[in-house]
Amino acid sequence: MLKKFLAARGYGAIDDLARLAFKRGDTVFTYNFHPSPTKNDTDLTYAISDVEAIGWVLIDRQAEGEGLRRFVGLTFRRREGL
Repeated sequence: MLKKFLAARGYGAIDDLARLAFKRGDTVFTYNFHPSPTKNDTDLTYAISDVEAIGWVLIDRQAEGEGLRRFVGLTFRRREGL
């Protein structure tokens, strides 16, 4: 219940928010992902693959900041034919 409440307000896991945007019929989905500094961006790779499995295609990735303030702005578009 809390997960659904937060997702409706734009907070939560990237795959949950991507799924909601897909169900709403959005054509573009953006998310600022904060990778773990200790995982060598493997969590970023998994996040992108999870979102693409829903039906999105990554069209832009922009890294910003350094250290703990680092984030990657991800932009996806709806996959053609879905």
